[in-house]
This record gives sequence, structure tokens and C-alpha cells, in this order.
Amino acid sequence: MVPNGVWSLPDLMIVALFFVLFATLGLLIPRLGYRLAGRMANEPETRLVDRTQRGLRAFLVFLLALTLNDVREKFVRMDGEASREASEIKQLHRLLEIDGSIYAKRERELLRDYAGAIAEDEWKSLGAKAPMLSARADEILAELRRLAKRSAMNSPHGEGSGLWTGLIELEDLRQARLQKAQSSTAPLFWIVIGLMTFLECLMTTESNMSLRRKVTLGGYYGCLGMIVALILIFERPFSGATRLSAEPFRQVATLSDQ
Repeated sequence: MVPNGVWSLPDLMIVALFFVLFATLGLLIPRLGYRLAGRMANEPETRLVDRTQRGLRAFLVFLLALTLNDVREKFVRMDGEASREASEIKQLHRLLEIDGSIYAKRERELLRDYAGAIAEDEWKSLGAKAPMLSARADEILAELRRLAKRSAMNSPHGEGSGLWTGLIELEDLRQARLQKAQSSTAPLFWIVIGLMTFLECLMTTESNMSLRRKVTLGGYYGCLGMIVALILIFERPFSGATRLSAEPFRQVATLSDQ
């Protein structure tokens, strides 16, 4: 629906762009309605349209505010889950520092490489138009599983069992992150929002469009545009200026091998 080039702009510019777009539409569509149907002069009819417009306007703002709150909460949850995942990798690294297995050193190296692959590769692949997990991280995780299985089989004390359990949890967290990156607001929702905005604009034809009225309406519709822009920005948590931070994974990738 939105050209991909728009998302390469700074978020503040995206919000400003949507403000201008909605403000322009909010002023042009009423003029179109006036030319098609004329200005309403019948007082009872004007009151009916005014009440209908107010109700539609309130419902439109409510829908957008509710959606913005949902995507913001999703963004915050994903940020917390990323920090938790990085902490899990760090905990496994510390566990392997006291592991007497002959594979422990290599496993620690792979864990650091895995954290680096998440930060540098997976964040980019999840931010693509078709989100996907990093192939490099998949390969590292597969090798870690092979080493953990070999360590558990060769050790009488089962040192590799803790790592194996942790790797399963890491894979679950990755798959959950991919699922959330692929989810978005249904196109039908935006179609309904667009139709409601269009109809609400048409109802403005009853008013005399003075300069003050134009500024008020333009500001109102521009604010709606900014809300829409914020929703779309939060729905792209792995791209743009306002994206989830991969810094916790970068910190794990730089752990020293004691």
C-alpha cells in the first residue's frame, strides 16, 4: 500500500509526510463533495449530518487510538523478549565456562557467533519485505545442537543437557520473533479506515470554508495522518529509525572467553 522508498526516510519525516497527505485530502474531498452535491441548506438535514459526522469522527479516532496502543504494546513486548533472549545466550555462555567438556570452548565460540549473527544478519532479514530468519544463525544453531548432543553422549555426567535445553528455548524465541515480524494489520482494516475518513470528509460540505476552518480541518486530518504513520512505523519493528535494538546481542557477541 505504501511505496518501500517511504520507509527509508527518517521517522519524523514519515510522520510529517502523512500529516501533509491527510491534511490535503481532508481539504480536497470536502470540495469534491460540495461540487457534486452542493452546500446543505436545510437545517434539519444539516443537524443530522452534523451529528452523524461527530459520531463517525469519534469512532474513527477511537479505532486508530486502539490500534496504535496495540502495536505499541507489541513493540515493547518484542523489545523485552529480545533482551531476554540475549540474557539466555549469555547465561549459556557462563554455564559453558565451568563445563569440563572438550567441546565447551568451541560451543562458547559458536554462542558468540550466534549472537553476532542475530544482531547483524537476522535483524536485517526480519526487516525485509518478506521477513525471514538468518540462514547463518540457522547453521550456527544446528552445529551447536550437534555438539551439545555429542557432549551429552560422551559425558557420564550429562554436561550437554543444560545446553541442549537452552538451545531449544532459543529456537522457540526465534520462531516467535519471526511470527510477530510477519504479523501486521489486515489490509481490510485500512480499507475501512479509508472509507470512513472519506465519508467523514464529504460531510464537511455543509460548512463555509473560511481560512480558520481550513486550518482547523487540515490540522485535524493531519493529526489522523500522524497516528496512521505511527501505527505503520511500530508495525515494522526491525526496520526504519525507530526499530528494536540489537545491542544486547552485540554485547553477548563481544564476551571474552575465560
